Amino acid sequence: MQNMSVFLQVLWEDCSQQKTVSHFECSRLIVYISLCRALSYRESTLSRSPSASPSVSTPPQKEKLGKKTSVSSVAGKTAKRPPNSPAPTPATFTIPRSPTAEELALHVKLEGALSYEVGLIILGVLDTFMEGMTSELSQAMGDNYFMAKFFTLLITMLHVSTSATLQSHIFNFLRIFIHNFRESLFKGSAEYCGILCFEILRCCNSKMSTTRSEACSAFYLMMKTNNELFRSQGFVRCHVQATIAVSRLVSTLLGESDTNLRRSLATIANFVKDDTKIKRGSAFPTEVAELMKRLKTILNATSQMKAHQNDPEKLMDLHYSLAKSYSNSPELRQTWLDSMTALHLKAGNYSEAAHCSIHIAGLVAECLKLQKENAHGCAAFTHISPNIEMEERGMREDKGTAGAEDHSYTQPNLVSLLETSMDYFEQGQRYEVMSEVAKLLQPFYEDARDSKSMMEMYGKLHQAYRKVVDIEESGRRYLGTYFRVAFFGRPFGDDHEKQYIYKEPAVTTLAEIVLRLQKLYSRKFGPGTPVNIVQESGRVDIESLASNHANIQITHVEPYFTEDMLQDRTSRFERTNNLSRFVFEAPFTRGGKQQGDVTRQCMRKTVLTTSHWFPYIKKRILVIHQEQFELSPIEVAIEAMQRKTSDLVAQVQRSPPDLKRLQLLLQGCVSTQVNQGVQEYAVFLSQQHSSELSSAQISQLKTVYRSMMDACQHSLDLNESLISTDQLLYHQDMKSKFQKMLTTLNPLIADDSDNDDRVAHGSDTYPRAARRSQVGLDPHRMSAILFSSISGAT
Repeated sequence: MQNMSVFLQVLWEDCSQQKTVSHFECSRLIVYISLCRALSYRESTLSRSPSASPSVSTPPQKEKLGKKTSVSSVAGKTAKRPPNSPAPTPATFTIPRSPTAEELALHVKLEGALSYEVGLIILGVLDTFMEGMTSELSQAMGDNYFMAKFFTLLITMLHVSTSATLQSHIFNFLRIFIHNFRESLFKGSAEYCGILCFEILRCCNSKMSTTRSEACSAFYLMMKTNNELFRSQGFVRCHVQATIAVSRLVSTLLGESDTNLRRSLATIANFVKDDTKIKRGSAFPTEVAELMKRLKTILNATSQMKAHQNDPEKLMDLHYSLAKSYSNSPELRQTWLDSMTALHLKAGNYSEAAHCSIHIAGLVAECLKLQKENAHGCAAFTHISPNIEMEERGMREDKGTAGAEDHSYTQPNLVSLLETSMDYFEQGQRYEVMSEVAKLLQPFYEDARDSKSMMEMYGKLHQAYRKVVDIEESGRRYLGTYFRVAFFGRPFGDDHEKQYIYKEPAVTTLAEIVLRLQKLYSRKFGPGTPVNIVQESGRVDIESLASNHANIQITHVEPYFTEDMLQDRTSRFERTNNLSRFVFEAPFTRGGKQQGDVTRQCMRKTVLTTSHWFPYIKKRILVIHQEQFELSPIEVAIEAMQRKTSDLVAQVQRSPPDLKRLQLLLQGCVSTQVNQGVQEYAVFLSQQHSSELSSAQISQLKTVYRSMMDACQHSLDLNESLISTDQLLYHQDMKSKFQKMLTTLNPLIADDSDNDDRVAHGSDTYPRAARRSQVGLDPHRMSAILFSSISGAT
């Protein structure tokens, strides 16, 4: 090993005289050669061990080499056997025995010595390189090829597990590096300072006291050197990068203890008190105390995360609150958004991961706008999600601690984030959003004349819209199911009496989310706290609930749209994207019962508005507004009929049609076994009840009935064109039942004024009132059917 070190030194001096660009490559090659030789030595040592190699029946004969015997001559002797010599005895292998304790101890010592020697060789090369090429390393404030390679190897030495003795040498070398390249660390790119802070603070959480001591000393030296370089501004860069480093570090420590890191922070704070070289009146001690307090605040928040690590929604809320608290510190906010992205990806929530990534892209765009490198900022992201502009717009930098000069945001960073977001949207099956991201990417590709990236982007869009076409034909894309979840009881803490909208994956049933939340909170609160599910979906009487129990009310909700919103959201995807209003229904009667006959059945609709739009960077969003309105029995009947009619029309217009779904809907409308509800609504048209209703309500109910009959006729015609011969009897049965229903309803829904209104509007099948009442129908897509079909003609 000593000869190898001398050889390295001589070779380095020979290379350093040439001053070529390949200096570091030569040094790295030397390190690799030494590592290979050391590993070869280790393998040869292990191969001679009786525990590591198979034994043979006849021991090998030793060659006696003279002083002038060369390696090649020995190779020749072993390659050829003399003619009269006996044939070698074949080796017989036996099962290797387990190594003894002494052999294991020897191997441990050998590997420890090997690791220590190799580490010293690498440090020696780095030291020689630092002394011989200081000016080259310092070029452009460290933003050069030499410093990048040098720094990477130094950080690798700090990152890998080494012996305490070698680690002491590494930290000694690190202190020299901080002193010699202070301007590169604290005036150049913030990347070097950030990486170094992270690795040193990671060592501050080590279980070894010697490692923690060395790391605390190195971090204090970084703060002090930064402060001496900028006396008036303090150690702003070190402050920011340390905060980012701890935020990144604690996101990886969930489930692990941070006690050692807390001890190290206390040790660093004590260094200031013992430092006699600090001048009186200096702001340095105060700034150190503030930084340590801020880092402990992050650790305290992390402690709450540990308490909720098995509660994915609460854990994400804590990450979100930290990200929101750093709205004026872009890099700190990005750190927590990155952590949220990682959690979503781990759980397979690709839509939420995509929105975390696109929020970061909006943040970067807003920073570039402040730097006058981007014209629009996050306002250009409005078509992707209204949440982005609402949260990232108008970002203001904290000049005291945020370190505005530390931003490493550039247009290539923004492009990379947009490309990543596009991939996540594809994985989340939100293919239509990819085109909006592509609109943001295209100007950058055009300015850079990047034809290859442009080709790849349009290739992804081509594949995405091919999937959209397939989905529109099959109708098989489920982007989430939504539930209203309300919490009651002291065990929920701040969530008591709050309600959220939960977004669950694909087609999640009410029973599945009830079971999931019940298990989750039973494990979280323990057997001493009962978890009760409130069965009613209406208003909860809090006084009737046990305050020391965990009471949860879960209700399935649907996206809510007004008629104007439906006109703007014509596609299925538009009705599943950017959602903030949801509705659920609760049946009731004036007598107090939930269910009654159709003449007494009322409906209470509750519309909930969330603070943000789904999908979002979280899977649950707080409800901030609630409104209720009630439907009278005839309004319930009209809405139920409109819903059935809309479903039928959607199936008639679908291409290609879904025969099974079409037949199920037809059965629900015309089959005598299940059509009682449809025909029961006609009771409102009888003389007994019509006198209690307004003429407008009666006219609207008649119009809806005609619309349903028309839609049923369309559906029967389509069904007849699709079925095979084995279903003819089934079709004839439904057709016969439909004619009977027409015969029954015709005297009730026929009206001369509607006939006149229909004739006055030419070939339009539906009267004007019908056209106004049908939400979601497209009469231009439906062929005209003579009103004579309603009167019983075939």
